[in-house]
Amino acid sequence: MEAAWLNPRERCIPTDPVISSKELGLVEAFYGARPELKPTPLHRLRGIAEELSLGEVLIKDESSRFGLNAFKILGVLYAFHRIMESRVSNEAPIVVCASAGNHGRAVAWAAREFGFTARVYLPVGTAPARVDAIANEGADVVVTDVGYEGSIRRVVRDAEREGWLIISDTSWPGYDEVPRWIMAGYTWMMAEAQAQWSSVPDVVIVQGGVGGLVCAGASWFAQHLGTSRPFFIAAEPTVAPCLLESARIGRPTVVTEHDTMMACLKCAEISPIIWPVLADAVDAVVTIDDERAAWAMRRLAHPSAGDPEIVAGASGACGLGALQAIMSHDVFQSVRDRANLGPQSSVLVVNTEGATDPTLYRSIVSD
Repeated sequence: MEAAWLNPRERCIPTDPVISSKELGLVEAFYGARPELKPTPLHRLRGIAEELSLGEVLIKDESSRFGLNAFKILGVLYAFHRIMESRVSNEAPIVVCASAGNHGRAVAWAAREFGFTARVYLPVGTAPARVDAIANEGADVVVTDVGYEGSIRRVVRDAEREGWLIISDTSWPGYDEVPRWIMAGYTWMMAEAQAQWSSVPDVVIVQGGVGGLVCAGASWFAQHLGTSRPFFIAAEPTVAPCLLESARIGRPTVVTEHDTMMACLKCAEISPIIWPVLADAVDAVVTIDDERAAWAMRRLAHPSAGDPEIVAGASGACGLGALQAIMSHDVFQSVRDRANLGPQSSVLVVNTEGATDPTLYRSIVSD
Protein backbone atom coordinates (compact mmCIF):
# COMPACT_ATOMS: atom_id res chain seq x y z
CA MET A 1 0.00 0.00 0.00
CA GLU A 2 1.32 3.43 -0.91
CA ALA A 3 2.33 5.41 2.15
CA ALA A 4 4.02 8.57 3.36
CA TRP A 5 6.15 9.75 6.29
CA LEU A 6 6.54 13.39 7.24
CA ASN A 7 9.54 14.54 9.25
CA PRO A 8 8.24 15.85 12.60
CA ARG A 9 11.40 17.85 13.27
CA GLU A 10 11.84 21.52 12.68
CA ARG A 11 14.03 22.25 9.68
CA CYS A 12 17.69 22.18 10.65
CA ILE A 13 21.19 21.69 9.28
CA PRO A 14 22.38 18.09 9.80
CA THR A 15 24.89 17.90 12.64
CA ASP A 16 26.70 15.31 10.52
CA PRO A 17 26.40 16.48 6.89
CA VAL A 18 28.01 13.18 5.72
CA ILE A 19 29.48 15.08 2.75
CA SER A 20 31.61 17.99 3.94
CA SER A 21 31.72 21.40 2.29
CA LYS A 22 35.39 20.71 1.55
CA GLU A 23 34.43 17.51 -0.29
CA LEU A 24 31.80 19.39 -2.29
CA GLY A 25 34.51 21.81 -3.36
CA LEU A 26 36.76 18.93 -4.44
CA VAL A 27 33.93 17.47 -6.53
CA GLU A 28 33.37 20.82 -8.23
CA ALA A 29 37.07 21.13 -8.96
CA PHE A 30 37.24 17.57 -10.34
CA TYR A 31 34.31 17.86 -12.72
CA GLY A 32 34.85 21.54 -13.46
CA ALA A 33 38.27 20.66 -14.87
CA ARG A 34 36.75 18.09 -17.25
CA PRO A 35 34.56 19.98 -19.72
CA GLU A 36 34.59 16.97 -22.04
CA LEU A 37 32.32 15.24 -19.50
CA LYS A 38 29.31 17.21 -20.63
CA PRO A 39 26.35 17.89 -18.32
CA THR A 40 23.07 16.07 -18.74
CA PRO A 41 20.04 18.19 -19.66
CA LEU A 42 17.46 19.74 -17.38
CA HIS A 43 14.13 19.58 -19.23
CA ARG A 44 10.97 21.56 -18.53
CA LEU A 45 7.86 19.41 -18.69
CA ARG A 46 5.19 22.00 -19.43
CA GLY A 47 2.53 19.48 -20.40
CA ILE A 48 2.99 17.44 -17.24
CA ALA A 49 3.05 20.59 -15.11
CA GLU A 50 -0.31 21.61 -16.56
CA GLU A 51 -1.71 18.09 -16.15
CA LEU A 52 -0.70 17.99 -12.47
CA SER A 53 -1.77 21.61 -11.79
CA LEU A 54 1.76 22.74 -10.96
CA GLY A 55 3.65 25.84 -11.97
CA GLU A 56 6.74 24.06 -13.28
CA VAL A 57 8.09 20.51 -13.46
CA LEU A 58 11.80 20.07 -14.15
CA ILE A 59 13.47 16.73 -14.83
CA LYS A 60 17.22 16.11 -14.70
CA ASP A 61 17.70 13.44 -17.35
CA GLU A 62 20.55 11.05 -16.49
CA SER A 63 19.68 8.49 -19.16
CA SER A 64 22.81 9.21 -21.22
CA ARG A 65 25.32 10.27 -18.56
CA PHE A 66 28.87 10.11 -20.01
CA GLY A 67 27.70 7.75 -22.75
CA LEU A 68 26.22 5.31 -20.24
CA ASN A 69 22.56 5.16 -19.24
CA ALA A 70 22.46 5.94 -15.53
CA PHE A 71 23.66 8.49 -13.00
CA LYS A 72 25.88 6.06 -11.05
CA ILE A 73 29.06 6.85 -12.98
CA LEU A 74 29.09 10.34 -11.43
CA GLY A 75 29.85 8.90 -8.02
CA VAL A 76 32.01 6.00 -9.12
CA LEU A 77 34.30 8.09 -11.34
CA TYR A 78 34.92 10.59 -8.55
CA ALA A 79 35.55 7.76 -6.06
CA PHE A 80 38.16 6.20 -8.37
CA HIS A 81 39.83 9.61 -8.62
CA ARG A 82 39.99 9.91 -4.82
CA ILE A 83 41.24 6.33 -4.50
CA MET A 84 44.06 7.02 -6.95
CA GLU A 85 44.99 10.16 -5.02
CA SER A 86 45.30 8.23 -1.77
CA ARG A 87 47.00 5.07 -3.07
CA VAL A 88 50.63 4.45 -2.17
CA SER A 89 51.14 1.56 -4.60
CA ASN A 90 51.11 1.72 -8.38
CA GLU A 91 49.82 -1.84 -8.58
CA ALA A 92 46.38 -2.04 -10.19
CA PRO A 93 44.20 -4.18 -7.91
CA ILE A 94 41.10 -6.14 -8.67
CA VAL A 95 38.07 -4.03 -7.74
CA VAL A 96 34.81 -5.66 -6.75
CA CYS A 97 31.25 -4.67 -5.94
CA ALA A 98 27.71 -5.95 -5.60
CA SER A 99 25.03 -4.34 -7.71
CA ALA A 100 21.52 -4.52 -9.07
CA GLY A 101 22.96 -3.37 -12.40
CA ASN A 102 23.70 0.35 -12.78
CA HIS A 103 26.39 0.67 -10.09
CA GLY A 104 28.11 -2.45 -11.40
CA ARG A 105 28.29 -1.10 -14.93
CA ALA A 106 29.72 2.18 -13.65
CA VAL A 107 32.40 0.32 -11.66
CA ALA A 108 33.25 -1.83 -14.68
CA TRP A 109 33.53 1.25 -16.93
CA ALA A 110 35.68 3.23 -14.48
CA ALA A 111 37.89 0.21 -13.73
CA ARG A 112 38.67 -0.17 -17.41
CA GLU A 113 39.43 3.54 -17.71
CA PHE A 114 41.87 3.36 -14.79
CA GLY A 115 43.45 0.07 -15.85
CA PHE A 116 41.91 -2.09 -13.10
CA THR A 117 40.23 -5.48 -13.35
CA ALA A 118 36.62 -5.48 -12.14
CA ARG A 119 34.45 -8.23 -10.71
CA VAL A 120 30.74 -7.53 -10.22
CA TYR A 121 28.37 -9.68 -8.13
CA LEU A 122 24.74 -9.61 -9.31
CA PRO A 123 21.72 -11.29 -7.68
CA VAL A 124 20.03 -14.00 -9.69
CA GLY A 125 17.14 -12.58 -11.69
CA THR A 126 19.04 -9.47 -12.80
CA ALA A 127 17.81 -8.48 -16.26
CA PRO A 128 20.00 -10.10 -18.96
CA ALA A 129 20.57 -6.71 -20.60
CA ARG A 130 22.11 -5.40 -17.37
CA VAL A 131 24.33 -8.48 -17.06
CA ASP A 132 25.48 -8.13 -20.67
CA ALA A 133 26.15 -4.40 -20.28
CA ILE A 134 28.49 -5.06 -17.36
CA ALA A 135 30.27 -7.91 -19.14
CA ASN A 136 30.68 -5.75 -22.24
CA GLU A 137 32.56 -3.20 -20.13
CA GLY A 138 35.15 -5.93 -19.49
CA ALA A 139 34.14 -7.03 -15.99
CA ASP A 140 33.88 -10.56 -14.67
CA VAL A 141 30.26 -11.16 -13.63
CA VAL A 142 29.37 -13.43 -10.71
CA VAL A 143 25.66 -14.26 -10.37
CA THR A 144 24.62 -15.13 -6.82
CA ASP A 145 21.53 -16.78 -5.36
CA VAL A 146 21.50 -14.73 -2.14
CA GLY A 147 19.86 -11.46 -3.24
CA TYR A 148 21.38 -7.98 -3.27
CA GLU A 149 22.20 -7.70 0.44
CA GLY A 150 23.54 -11.26 0.48
CA SER A 151 25.70 -10.41 -2.53
CA ILE A 152 27.24 -7.54 -0.58
CA ARG A 153 28.15 -9.88 2.26
CA ARG A 154 29.68 -12.32 -0.22
CA VAL A 155 31.73 -9.49 -1.78
CA VAL A 156 33.08 -8.54 1.65
CA ARG A 157 34.02 -12.13 2.46
CA ASP A 158 35.70 -12.77 -0.89
CA ALA A 159 37.49 -9.41 -0.96
CA GLU A 160 38.96 -9.95 2.49
CA ARG A 161 40.22 -13.38 1.48
CA GLU A 162 41.64 -12.31 -1.90
CA GLY A 163 42.83 -8.80 -1.11
CA TRP A 164 40.45 -7.11 -3.57
CA LEU A 165 39.41 -3.45 -3.36
CA ILE A 166 35.69 -2.97 -2.67
CA ILE A 167 33.90 -0.15 -4.50
CA SER A 168 30.52 -0.10 -2.77
CA ASP A 169 27.86 2.59 -2.79
CA THR A 170 26.52 1.38 0.55
CA SER A 171 28.30 1.41 3.89
CA TRP A 172 28.71 -0.91 6.87
CA PRO A 173 30.68 -0.69 10.15
CA GLY A 174 34.31 -0.03 9.31
CA TYR A 175 33.60 0.77 5.65
CA ASP A 176 32.39 4.25 4.80
CA GLU A 177 35.12 6.23 3.03
CA VAL A 178 34.38 5.01 -0.50
CA PRO A 179 30.57 5.39 -0.10
CA ARG A 180 31.16 8.98 1.06
CA TRP A 181 33.21 9.68 -2.05
CA ILE A 182 30.57 8.08 -4.27
CA MET A 183 27.80 10.17 -2.73
CA ALA A 184 29.96 13.28 -3.04
CA GLY A 185 30.31 12.60 -6.75
CA TYR A 186 26.53 12.42 -7.11
CA THR A 187 26.22 16.02 -5.92
CA TRP A 188 27.62 17.27 -9.21
CA MET A 189 24.22 16.47 -10.70
CA MET A 190 22.69 19.18 -8.50
CA ALA A 191 25.42 21.65 -9.41
CA GLU A 192 24.66 21.01 -13.09
CA ALA A 193 20.95 21.51 -12.47
CA GLN A 194 21.63 24.79 -10.67
CA ALA A 195 23.44 26.09 -13.74
CA GLN A 196 20.35 25.31 -15.87
CA TRP A 197 17.34 26.33 -13.76
CA SER A 198 16.07 29.90 -13.64
CA SER A 199 15.30 29.73 -9.91
CA VAL A 200 15.65 27.26 -7.06
CA PRO A 201 12.79 24.72 -7.15
CA ASP A 202 10.31 24.67 -4.30
CA VAL A 203 10.22 20.88 -4.06
CA VAL A 204 12.77 18.18 -4.96
CA ILE A 205 11.95 14.46 -5.32
CA VAL A 206 14.80 11.92 -5.42
CA GLN A 207 14.82 8.11 -5.63
CA GLY A 208 15.67 6.05 -2.56
CA GLY A 209 17.37 2.65 -2.88
CA VAL A 210 20.03 2.43 -0.15
CA GLY A 211 19.83 6.21 0.10
CA GLY A 212 23.02 7.43 -1.56
CA LEU A 213 21.40 9.81 -4.04
CA VAL A 214 18.95 11.02 -1.39
CA CYS A 215 21.85 11.79 0.93
CA ALA A 216 23.79 13.52 -1.84
CA GLY A 217 20.89 15.70 -2.93
CA ALA A 218 19.70 16.60 0.57
CA SER A 219 23.27 17.35 1.70
CA TRP A 220 23.91 19.58 -1.32
CA PHE A 221 20.77 21.65 -0.79
CA ALA A 222 21.28 21.85 2.98
CA GLN A 223 24.86 23.06 2.61
CA HIS A 224 24.03 25.59 -0.10
CA LEU A 225 20.71 26.92 1.18
CA GLY A 226 20.45 25.88 4.83
CA THR A 227 16.92 25.93 6.23
CA SER A 228 15.77 27.85 3.11
CA ARG A 229 16.31 24.73 1.02
CA PRO A 230 13.52 23.17 -1.06
CA PHE A 231 11.09 20.72 0.50
CA PHE A 232 12.96 17.45 -0.03
CA ILE A 233 11.14 14.17 -0.70
CA ALA A 234 12.60 10.66 -1.05
CA ALA A 235 10.64 8.13 -3.14
CA GLU A 236 10.86 4.34 -3.15
CA PRO A 237 8.78 1.26 -4.05
CA THR A 238 6.02 0.18 -1.68
CA VAL A 239 7.55 -3.30 -1.57
CA ALA A 240 11.02 -2.09 -0.53
CA PRO A 241 10.36 0.72 1.97
CA CYS A 242 13.68 0.72 3.82
CA LEU A 243 13.90 4.53 3.96
CA LEU A 244 10.31 5.00 5.08
CA GLU A 245 10.45 2.32 7.78
CA SER A 246 13.81 3.57 9.07
CA ALA A 247 12.40 7.09 9.27
CA ARG A 248 9.26 5.87 11.06
CA ILE A 249 11.20 3.85 13.62
CA GLY A 250 13.89 6.48 14.12
CA ARG A 251 16.92 4.38 13.25
CA PRO A 252 18.24 2.31 10.32
CA THR A 253 16.22 -0.86 10.01
CA VAL A 254 15.88 -3.87 7.72
CA VAL A 255 12.70 -4.62 5.78
CA THR A 256 11.59 -7.63 3.76
CA GLU A 257 11.61 -6.54 0.14
CA HIS A 258 9.52 -8.10 -2.64
CA ASP A 259 9.66 -8.05 -6.42
CA THR A 260 9.25 -4.73 -8.19
CA MET A 261 10.04 -3.61 -11.70
CA MET A 262 11.95 -0.74 -10.02
CA ALA A 263 14.77 -3.27 -9.60
CA CYS A 264 17.52 -0.77 -8.79
CA LEU A 265 15.45 0.47 -5.83
CA LYS A 266 14.73 -2.99 -4.41
CA CYS A 267 16.75 -2.64 -1.22
CA ALA A 268 16.09 -4.14 2.21
CA GLU A 269 18.29 -1.80 4.24
CA ILE A 270 19.64 1.71 3.97
CA SER A 271 23.30 2.59 3.92
CA PRO A 272 23.84 3.35 7.64
CA ILE A 273 26.05 6.32 6.88
CA ILE A 274 23.15 8.30 5.41
CA TRP A 275 21.08 8.26 8.60
CA PRO A 276 21.94 11.78 9.89
CA VAL A 277 20.84 13.36 6.60
CA LEU A 278 17.69 11.23 6.35
CA ALA A 279 16.75 12.28 9.88
CA ASP A 280 17.58 15.99 9.56
CA ALA A 281 17.38 17.07 5.91
CA VAL A 282 14.71 14.89 4.28
CA ASP A 283 11.24 16.35 4.78
CA ALA A 284 9.16 13.39 3.60
CA VAL A 285 9.44 9.83 2.31
CA VAL A 286 6.79 8.35 0.00
CA THR A 287 6.33 4.87 -1.40
CA ILE A 288 4.66 4.14 -4.73
CA ASP A 289 3.44 1.10 -6.64
CA ASP A 290 4.84 -0.10 -9.95
CA GLU A 291 1.81 1.33 -11.72
CA ARG A 292 2.97 4.87 -10.89
CA ALA A 293 6.40 4.24 -12.41
CA ALA A 294 4.75 2.69 -15.48
CA TRP A 295 2.58 5.81 -15.91
CA ALA A 296 5.68 8.01 -15.76
CA MET A 297 7.58 5.82 -18.23
CA ARG A 298 4.72 6.03 -20.73
CA ARG A 299 4.14 9.72 -20.16
CA LEU A 300 7.80 10.52 -20.83
CA ALA A 301 7.99 8.21 -23.85
CA HIS A 302 4.84 9.67 -25.43
CA PRO A 303 4.93 13.37 -24.53
CA SER A 304 2.36 16.02 -25.29
CA ALA A 305 2.19 19.82 -25.28
CA GLY A 306 5.72 20.19 -26.59
CA ASP A 307 7.43 18.17 -23.86
CA PRO A 308 10.60 16.33 -24.96
CA GLU A 309 10.60 12.58 -25.44
CA ILE A 310 12.59 11.03 -22.58
CA VAL A 311 13.58 7.38 -22.13
CA ALA A 312 13.19 6.40 -18.49
CA GLY A 313 13.60 2.96 -16.98
CA ALA A 314 11.34 1.90 -14.13
CA SER A 315 13.68 3.12 -11.38
CA GLY A 316 14.39 6.27 -13.35
CA ALA A 317 10.69 7.06 -13.56
CA CYS A 318 10.08 6.63 -9.83
CA GLY A 319 10.47 10.33 -9.00
CA LEU A 320 7.94 11.51 -11.56
CA GLY A 321 5.62 8.66 -10.62
CA ALA A 322 5.84 9.80 -7.01
CA LEU A 323 4.98 13.37 -8.00
CA GLN A 324 1.88 12.17 -9.85
CA ALA A 325 0.88 10.10 -6.81
CA ILE A 326 1.38 13.02 -4.42
CA MET A 327 -0.77 15.29 -6.57
CA SER A 328 -3.60 12.79 -7.05
CA HIS A 329 -3.88 10.40 -4.09
CA ASP A 330 -5.55 11.25 -0.77
CA VAL A 331 -2.95 9.25 1.16
CA PHE A 332 -0.43 11.94 0.21
CA GLN A 333 -2.61 14.91 1.17
CA SER A 334 -0.41 15.67 4.19
CA VAL A 335 2.72 15.74 2.00
CA ARG A 336 0.98 17.92 -0.58
CA ASP A 337 -0.10 20.36 2.12
CA ARG A 338 3.23 20.47 3.97
CA ALA A 339 5.13 21.01 0.71
CA ASN A 340 2.58 23.67 -0.31
CA LEU A 341 2.30 22.08 -3.73
CA GLY A 342 0.07 23.98 -6.12
CA PRO A 343 -0.19 26.10 -9.27
CA GLN A 344 2.76 28.29 -8.24
CA SER A 345 5.11 25.44 -7.31
CA SER A 346 8.30 24.47 -9.10
CA VAL A 347 9.28 20.80 -8.70
CA LEU A 348 12.53 19.06 -9.63
CA VAL A 349 12.61 15.28 -10.25
CA VAL A 350 15.42 13.07 -11.54
CA ASN A 351 15.36 10.42 -14.25
CA THR A 352 18.14 8.24 -12.86
CA GLU A 353 18.31 5.71 -15.70
CA GLY A 354 17.38 5.00 -19.26
CA ALA A 355 16.09 1.69 -20.62
CA THR A 356 18.57 -0.53 -18.76
CA ASP A 357 16.11 -3.40 -19.23
CA PRO A 358 14.97 -2.90 -22.86
CA THR A 359 12.52 -5.82 -22.79
CA LEU A 360 10.69 -4.42 -19.78
CA TYR A 361 10.81 -0.91 -21.22
CA ARG A 362 9.19 -1.95 -24.50
CA SER A 363 6.50 -3.89 -22.69
CA ILE A 364 5.54 -0.82 -20.66
CA VAL A 365 5.70 1.99 -23.23
CA SER A 366 4.52 0.23 -26.40
CA ASP A 367 1.17 1.47 -27.64
